[in-house]
This record gives sequence, C-alpha cells and structure tokens, in this order.
Amino acid sequence: MTVETRIDGIAVLDHGGQGPDVLFLHGANRTALDWEPVRPHLPGLRLVAMDLRGHGRSAAASTYAWEDHLADVDAVIRGLGLRRPWLVGHSLGGMIAVRYAASRDCAGVVDLDGFGGGVPTLYPGLTPQQVRERRAEQIALYAGAPAVTEPGQVEVQARATAERFGWDAESEAARARRAEGRPLPGELPALMAPLDGYDLFAEVRALRVPVLLVAGARTPDLGHLPQRVRELTGALVRGIGRELAALPDRVGVVRLESAGHMVHLDEPARVGELIREFVKPSRN
Repeated sequence: MTVETRIDGIAVLDHGGQGPDVLFLHGANRTALDWEPVRPHLPGLRLVAMDLRGHGRSAAASTYAWEDHLADVDAVIRGLGLRRPWLVGHSLGGMIAVRYAASRDCAGVVDLDGFGGGVPTLYPGLTPQQVRERRAEQIALYAGAPAVTEPGQVEVQARATAERFGWDAESEAARARRAEGRPLPGELPALMAPLDGYDLFAEVRALRVPVLLVAGARTPDLGHLPQRVRELTGALVRGIGRELAALPDRVGVVRLESAGHMVHLDEPARVGELIREFVKPSRN
C-alpha cells in the first residue's frame, strides 16, 4: 500500500515492500509518478519516490542549488528511516543521485540518462564560447514557452505525448495532474543553473560505490529546434557517447537502442530488470 507524506516540504510516496531500500529521483519538470510504469517490475525491494523541490506536490523552491537537493534527499532518508538506500534517478534526478553518492553514504547509484552538459568538453566540434552562447539560447527557448497550467489542457497534452511515444497514457496523465504545471517555464534558468561547470563523468570516475549508467541510444528528434540548438544537441549526444565509452570497467554502462532520453518510460520492463540485477539483496 502506498502512503503519501510530506517531509520538510518534500512530497513523498512510500510504496513499501520488503528488501533493500530504493529512493527514486525524477527529472526536471516531472514528478514522483514517473516511476509508476517501472514499479511493477521491481519485486523484492522497498520503493520510495519523492517530488523534487518545486515539482509536483512539494513546496515551491526559491533556489535549486545542488546542496538544496541533497538536503532534501537527506530529509527523506532520515524521515523514513531508510537504511543506506540505493538511489535511482532520471536526468536531473540521476545527477542528484551521483552528487549525493559523492558526498554522502548510500549503497549505490543508477543514473538513467542524466549526464549533464555543463562543460564545453562534452561538445566535440564546438568552442567553449559557442557552447556558452548556444546553451543560453537553448535555455531561453524553453524558458520562453507559454505556461500551461489549466488542468484539462495539461492532461490532454500529456495523453498526446504518451500516444506519440508509446508510453502508458494513464500514468502520464496522472503525472501531469500531479505536476499542475510546475515548475513554470520561467523557472528553467534557475533549475538548470547548477549544471553549469558540472562534470558528471569526472564525478562518476571518483565514486566509491557501485554505479550503473543507462543511456537511451535512440537518436532524438531535433527537427523542431533552431539549427544552432540542433547542432549543440547533436554535439552533446556525440560527446556523451565518447565519455561513456571511456569509463573504467568498474562503472556499469548500458545503452538501450530502442529508448530515448525517457528510458524508464520507453522501456519500463527492461529498466526494471536492470535495476533488479544491480540492486541485489546481498549487496545492501
């Protein structure tokens, strides 16, 4: 039975279960309900999901600094008495999980397609100046999008997105209702600011706990973006591929050819299998 609670302003879904504790961290502009398609594939684990600050039913956020996110994770772990949990995160949530493991104690990390993009070396073929300029253009593009907060419209858009990508429509609609249009597009610059200068791959190499990186290998659809932003994104895809290939053998890397950035929604059963294989009871 799922129990919803609130810990220091953070909305938490405690799904219960027996076995190692697993804490889910969703990506930017998503919610704790992102994990509903994956949960049925994770028997034998105690599962907890939280809405990141400023998302879903969590309290509004004035800042999105890394330490703020890490303090929120601390509060949830402490509030629920989680025992050295495994952290599973997608996109921004994956980066938060890696950052947490770099400075705090946890059993290990699963990062689903959360690789940053805040360092120029991740963009082969572009100069640092070009990267800075085009990243600013990219963030301004998304930040300038019209806010959609009317519940009916939000849900209609969510169902259309689910149909387009083959996701579970009911889960996506429920996620959209929970989000209530938060955070607003104008908050994106603040939400993305901590990524500037952050080198996830350098941090992964220094981790002393088990880490699994799962990348969506399907080529993203960039046709709707301005050319300069398309070039930026294409360079990032190549740079991430290069970095993944160069990681030491002790870092687990899986590329899912049939999945895009939303790996857990594109391939929930396979992602669940990967998490189960990685989070073994004997390791906690």
